Amino acid sequence: MVEVTSRTIQGRMLLRPSAQLNDIIRGILARAARLYAVGVCAHGFLSNHYHLLLTVLDVQQLASFMNYFNSNLAREAGRLVHWREKFWGRRYQAILVSDEEEAQVGRLAYLLAHGVKEGLVASPYDWPGVHCARELVEGQPVSGRWRDRTLEFKARRKGVLLDPEACFEREELTLAPLPCWRSLEPAVYRARVRGLVEEIEAWARQQQEETGRPPLGREAICRQDPHLEPN
Repeated sequence: MVEVTSRTIQGRMLLRPSAQLNDIIRGILARAARLYAVGVCAHGFLSNHYHLLLTVLDVQQLASFMNYFNSNLAREAGRLVHWREKFWGRRYQAILVSDEEEAQVGRLAYLLAHGVKEGLVASPYDWPGVHCARELVEGQPVSGRWRDRTLEFKARRKGVLLDPEACFEREELTLAPLPCWRSLEPAVYRARVRGLVEEIEAWARQQQEETGRPPLGREAICRQDPHLEPN
């Protein structure tokens, strides 16, 4: 298992959540996982970076998957927010996660807390972008659309008018279990993830009581300028 992190150039909000971007991310992630046979255990996409928990066979499989995923996401997200410069700040970071249950569950809890620990939302379920909490707790697949740019290009060269919907393919991804919890029944697995989410929500309530500061909220997050470079 590896934890992968990628950050946008200068920390700009180029991954600011929107319905269109959420669909793009889910579609590319599901397609990349299918093409390169990578197990995706968890994912969380904030406005200027993302985290993935993956199971891979070797470094080459990880590199191929990440090259496909990051290059396609950079092109599609860049088009969406009219960003023509370099998209990612640097090469992705991959950290090996040990086989111990405490280590794997700890990384999952850390990923689930994204959006909450920064004071942006009160619950992982409230994050307006792509986040694995609901899919893991409800046992639902990650579903999005892949846009076939090659088909569009060939049609333009031939002067053929295509139905815009003909260029999209539905992709679905079933999230893989943590290796340490692989033997659990699905209902037990979901219950354990639900317990992690409830702990995160309780921590958020305590923080709000102590500081008197409510979370930023979904609407404010979605109003952010995607070109903004935060302090």
